[in-house]
Amino acid sequence: MNMCKALEELEEKGRIEGRREGEIKGEIKGEIKNKILLIQKKSQRGDSMEKIIDDLMESIEFVQPIYEMIKQNPELSVDEIYGIINK
Repeated sequence: MNMCKALEELEEKGRIEGRREGEIKGEIKGEIKNKILLIQKKSQRGDSMEKIIDDLMESIEFVQPIYEMIKQNPELSVDEIYGIINK
């Protein structure tokens, strides 16, 4: 009986940890999409890549591929850009 209870508790702990991990991944995905949107808006406004990097306090490694993709494909949505960079 105690073994069953221990296994149930272990299983529940695993579910809780899995749920939390999913929430964290969702938060990260949301943050990245928000930054893509900001890069998109700033580039459409005519801001240089250097200004965007400075404004967002992000690395060139993060901003440059997104910035270039937006410049080359202005019709792409945030979700499409996220899907491409997250391959």
